[in-house]
Amino acid sequence: MPIVACPIPSCNYATEDFDATIVAALITAHSAVHTAGHAAKVEKVKRPTIAAAGSSEEWAYFKSRWSEYVDATHISGKDKVVQLLECCDEPLRKDLTRAAGGSLTNKPETEVLAAIQKLAVREENTMVARVALHNMRQDRDETVRSFGARLRGQAGICKFLIKCPSCETDVNYTDVVMRDVLTRGINDHEIQLDLLGDKKQDMTLEDVFQFIEAKESGKRSASTLLDSHSVDAANSTYRRGKRMEAADKQMNAADKQNPCSYCGKKGHGKSAPARIRKTQCNAFGHRCGHCNRDNHLESVCRSKDNPKRLTPAPPSDNEGALFDALCTIHVTGKSDGKGGSNVMNAATDSRRLPSKKAVPLDHHVYDNLTDTWLKKRSTPQPFVDVTIHVEQNDYSEFGFDLATPTVTRHTAAMADTGCQSCLAGVKVIHRLGLHVSDLIPVTMKMLAANKEGITILGATILRISGREPSGGMIETRQMTYVTDSSDKLFLSKEACISLGIIS
Repeated sequence: MPIVACPIPSCNYATEDFDATIVAALITAHSAVHTAGHAAKVEKVKRPTIAAAGSSEEWAYFKSRWSEYVDATHISGKDKVVQLLECCDEPLRKDLTRAAGGSLTNKPETEVLAAIQKLAVREENTMVARVALHNMRQDRDETVRSFGARLRGQAGICKFLIKCPSCETDVNYTDVVMRDVLTRGINDHEIQLDLLGDKKQDMTLEDVFQFIEAKESGKRSASTLLDSHSVDAANSTYRRGKRMEAADKQMNAADKQNPCSYCGKKGHGKSAPARIRKTQCNAFGHRCGHCNRDNHLESVCRSKDNPKRLTPAPPSDNEGALFDALCTIHVTGKSDGKGGSNVMNAATDSRRLPSKKAVPLDHHVYDNLTDTWLKKRSTPQPFVDVTIHVEQNDYSEFGFDLATPTVTRHTAAMADTGCQSCLAGVKVIHRLGLHVSDLIPVTMKMLAANKEGITILGATILRISGREPSGGMIETRQMTYVTDSSDKLFLSKEACISLGIIS
């Protein structure tokens, strides 16, 4: 059998003088050497496209894509011009032919590019492009690198070049401008404050990118940890509730048949703990009309045979109950059998909840920065520092004389925009030197958030002043009603507007 060589021209392999069957096997095995190293089929390079009336940024992007396309396809000469013309959409190609008065296939590439640019790019003033750059802002879910890429594209058409007076060389200061615009356009204001407050104020553009990326990564990690902590807290509260429920089931059945010493009904024991009475006892939260004490009905009051007390209840620390119906929701409970109504907090009446397995939670607020719920206290009632005094001339305009000498006082007032008129406690006017006998008689009647009436003793004319953010003083005159149900000063919505607190 003669020697058989590899049919591949560049290969020098040849078999020895073996039997024909062995030679065929050797040639077949050798052919795997040439086929094993072949790469997978390469995807065909896509030709870029361009349309009319585009921006300078779009034109710069097209030129970059066209350069990459030429390098990948190795086209040249007339083929390059033909492919360049094929990049234009039909309306632009038609306009090019009309403007040139015929075909452009015989023109050089640079001339064709210039002709395309005239029709494809809507010329705009460089100042407009720079203003647009400075007004760019990071989107909510956009990463800082993606935002930087958008800034880079817009900055590329702003021509941030200045000629050096010494060597006549063009100096590009695009990165300096981009650093400032990036700092201004950050969506996260906390990161922006950290960046502006950092001791290193000579950061490069890349330093700013890395600083913001580190902060964003930390916030995402913190959000993940807070989510896991919230779940653990809910599970812990649920388990504690289950233990209490099991303890309630173990309560002596005989004790449940005894009438409750607070409401007189059976079913929850004679002296049940407060957590049980809060949900099952009708007397919880009710104030007895005989003794003015809480959490029991008049029918079981141990002082019902004594004369009824006429002393008013002390003012509550929760002054927001006068006007603020947001913090506490009141519902009318079951009748106590004597025409009265039982007022209780709807959030504590579990009988109104859709499920007995509901887990009581602390107050939470939604944080847009970390995209999660955070355990946090409610915003405290807004108090502002004001100066108040009374003028005799104000009384005279209503036909009243004020002989009592008064003084000027500085005090904290609650800015209550839900209040239609200013209200002050007796202690407030006493600090000014006024007495109840100095008050102007009025016909005004006021109601608190729980629809109960507020005792109005009279009115006085207060001049209320405060300091503006600019440092100047601003004053308003308000007819202020006086009550003995509170010891604080409440500013109405009209007073808040006059003092510039709200607009």
